[in-house]
Amino acid sequence: MKPVRRLLAGGTGLLVLMAGLVAVQPTSYAGAGPARVAVRSDHRIVVSWKGEHKRRVYQKSVNVPGIGTVDLTCRPRSTQIQIRPASRAPETQMWLAKFEDKQGRDVVSVKNVRVYTYATAADDGRGGTGPRAHEGLNQQSRIEDFQKGYAYGLVSQRPSRSQPGRGALTTPATSFELTWWWERFRHPGHQYCRMALTLHTDTARQFGLSWHGTAEGDVRSTSTTTIPGLGDAVVTCEPGAVGDQTVAFRPRGANQAAARLYYRVIEGEGDVDDQVTTASLGRDPDTGLLGPVELPRNGMMMLWATVNGVKRGYVLSSYYIVNNKLRPELNSCEVAATPLP
Repeated sequence: MKPVRRLLAGGTGLLVLMAGLVAVQPTSYAGAGPARVAVRSDHRIVVSWKGEHKRRVYQKSVNVPGIGTVDLTCRPRSTQIQIRPASRAPETQMWLAKFEDKQGRDVVSVKNVRVYTYATAADDGRGGTGPRAHEGLNQQSRIEDFQKGYAYGLVSQRPSRSQPGRGALTTPATSFELTWWWERFRHPGHQYCRMALTLHTDTARQFGLSWHGTAEGDVRSTSTTTIPGLGDAVVTCEPGAVGDQTVAFRPRGANQAAARLYYRVIEGEGDVDDQVTTASLGRDPDTGLLGPVELPRNGMMMLWATVNGVKRGYVLSSYYIVNNKLRPELNSCEVAATPLP
């Protein structure tokens, strides 16, 4: 699958299941205050069935620490990934970049699946979503007879947009990798489907920033998070037309001069070659930083930081509105990043 090979060239083995699984009980976080527990967990679920099987399993669920559950469904009439947070009071987001073949073209689309009560600070609560939300994996309203694809993504949570974002990311964020393949869906008795989902949570190495309203953004425009074995991750998201919205790393260690950052930015929908921007840069001797790199306004990034000869990969989601002069309380910035699976 060409898109997969292109993305994995940066040096992360997304298809390798990590060892040492740690069971985590589902917990509800409202995004208020620091994270309640330190979490490092890896989970994997597979939905696989054939049409001739008498007892076919079409759906499986897995815990997302601190948020709720994710469901995989593969039926001839429904192919989807669904997020079910324990509460819709916080702002819950499931970002994913889907890579597929579409009429002979390698295409990508960035999706943001949200569950919330308040869409903005001006929402009276009646504009919210239901208790769950999903992203379909089929390309047509009548599901294709054959389809395959790949996605990587990130599930994160923060206070509702009716409340302050409260700065640095403190609730668990979970990265995931999803693959799917189905065939012969229009031939009952001969159908086949396989979906695999790998999730990774590591609160010690995640970072991010959230603020809601320009007044909060003026005082919480930057967060700095120390990442073990790497250094500091610095997220800057300033309100205003001339503000900075960037991410950077400040490496630590004996060989800082050799540190490098490789990144990919993915926004919108279309051909992979048009929607994916890649670049590589070294440490700036004046600032000591890898970066800064401009954040996408409504999109995702993959970042690989190499420090002291060790490469670490991240997936990042970014959404911001910073220049609403008439309604500054509706401005917001929401950035989350966590290690790749």
